[in-house]
Order: sequence, then structure tokens, then C-alpha cells
Amino acid sequence: MLHAGIMAGGSGTRFWPKSRERTPKQLIHIAGEGTMIQQTLARLTSGIDASRIYIITTASQEQATRDQVPQLPLDNIIAEPMGRDSAACIGLAAIIARKNDPEAVILMCPADHIIRPPERFMKIVKTAAEIVSDSGNLGTFGIKPTFPSTGYGYIHRGNPIETRGDVPAYKVGQFVEKPDLEKAKEFLASGEYYWNSGLFVWTADAILQAIEKHMPELHQGLRRMEPALGTPQQTEAIRREYEPLQKISIDYGVMEKADNVIVLEADYEWDDVGSWLAIERLYDANESGNVIVGAHEGIKTRNCTVMTEPGHMVATIGVSDLVIVHTPDATLVCSKQDAADVKQLVENLKRKGLRKYL
Repeated sequence: MLHAGIMAGGSGTRFWPKSRERTPKQLIHIAGEGTMIQQTLARLTSGIDASRIYIITTASQEQATRDQVPQLPLDNIIAEPMGRDSAACIGLAAIIARKNDPEAVILMCPADHIIRPPERFMKIVKTAAEIVSDSGNLGTFGIKPTFPSTGYGYIHRGNPIETRGDVPAYKVGQFVEKPDLEKAKEFLASGEYYWNSGLFVWTADAILQAIEKHMPELHQGLRRMEPALGTPQQTEAIRREYEPLQKISIDYGVMEKADNVIVLEADYEWDDVGSWLAIERLYDANESGNVIVGAHEGIKTRNCTVMTEPGHMVATIGVSDLVIVHTPDATLVCSKQDAADVKQLVENLKRKGLRKYL
């Protein structure tokens, strides 16, 4: 049967000051109805029973996560004692799903992406699940690029594998790091490249076999955790085995090394909401090109993104291309071209001991 694992870690840096360490991006409202993790769960439960959906989060965010998703069984929210990137998270989800269902097929997805419409998403997911169940391949979802993004990784598709229904699958030719603008333009023009969405689908057996081959130390740790799952010893077993694990993504640890990786073309609307610049893609701009969420009054203000709390007014005069975000205890003002540096700003606050703002 089809299961789903939601990867819900994160340190709350890219959407500071709205997001914080204990309430990172997936636990706040960005766009749409509800927080991002609530939207993710609603999308999944449209086609997968809640009993087969697992959230892997961090210990510091466990209670806040539970509070937001009361419809999930308590045992389906699992806290990592420390972050070890996506390889460990995915391995943990795989052994949990397989313990509950030896024939489990697992969709792994981040908790903080915007995907629309949910009906099309679920249709593609179920078709992809059939393909990997029949073939034993490791599947990832590729998004057809709509502009030459330098902020996403890319997947170069290889030979076609099959088209089932209206979902084509290709052998992965190569995973490509975030390119410069000229390369991104070439990728877009070729029609052979997809944005790497960070969503995966495979059988529990297939991903665990791949981990055993390419990340044997992680596999050994998972094997030692497995007997404790569902027992009072689970939390301690996970803590003991997680601490020495390598911190590495599934992309580097497995996907770039495995020879049975396929990319499934996904034509749903997708946004990973990677920085404050995403807001202008998710909301309509006014006649001056400004995207306003909250109360704002501006003169000679163009192409700005303004987000503020209820009851607080932001006023601007003679500015352009800014991101302005107000919260009760911190306000961010930055140029759009430097929005990616919010992460560095948060590191500076941490280094200076200003943890009350983190």
C-alpha cells in the first residue's frame, strides 16, 4: 500500500523573522489556508489514509507539530534527536513503513512546499507508486522549468522508461547543482532538464537496499533501531543510533550513486518557497508591482514585498525592490537581490548571543 513520509525539520532561517527555531517555515502560514504542514497533510490525506502518513521532525519542534496535526495518530509523529539531513530521515521513515507494511511504497515529501492542485498531485503520485512498485526503481519527481532559475538544482533526463497514463518516466541522466544564469537558460531551452523537486517515491525495500549498498553505516544503524520501533525503547534507540550518523542528503548519499534512479515528469504547480522572494509568486501584485500582506500605505513605492502582523501599519516612501517583514519583536528590511542572505543574518544573531530573536 501507499504510505507517505513528511520531512519536517528545518531551522527557521530563510523566513526569519516570521519563522524561528521552534516554529520554522512549515509551522507558519505563508500562503493558502493553514500552515504549510497543515496544507501538506491535507494534500496527502486526499489519497492516503492518515494511519499511513508519518511525520519525521526534530525534538524541539515535536510538540508544536503535534498541536498542528491532531488528526494523525500519536505514534506517527517521530522526533529525531538531532538533525542528520534527509538520508537518515528517509531511512527512518522506510523502516517504520516496512514494519507496518512489508510491501510498503513510500512517498517522501518536504513539509513546506506549495503544490497545486492537490487532485493532480495525487494522481501523479499514485501512478508513480505503481511504476516503482512494478520496477523496483527509485523515483524522483521533476518539474518542468518555467523560467531559468539559479536557485534550484536540476535533473537531466535520459532515455524514456515508460509512460503510464499521462505520466512519463525517464532514466536519470545526471543530477546538476544550482547553475549560473547562462547555464539555467541553456537548460530551459533544451527541454531536457527538470527542476529537482525534492520529492521521492520508492518501495521501502528498494530504498533500504540502496542505503545498504551506498551508505552501509546508516543501514547498520537503522537495523539496530528497527527492533525498538513501537516499544518504550524507541526514543532511546533512535537517539543512540542517530548521534554518530553522517549528516548527508539522500541526493548525495544515494541518488547520485544508484543506477536505478528514474525521474517522473510532474506537471502540477510547485514552489519550494525557498526565500522571501517566493511571496511575489504566491500573491498577486498591485498596480505598482507591490505584494502586500497586511496593512501598508506607500508613496513612490514599487516592486516591494511587505508582510506585517495584524494591527501594525508599514508605511514606505520612495523605495523599490525591498522585502519588509514585521513581527512583534523583529523587523526585516532587505533588498530583493540580497534576500538569500537572511540565513547569514540569522547566523550573525546566533554568533552574537541574541538567541531571544531566534
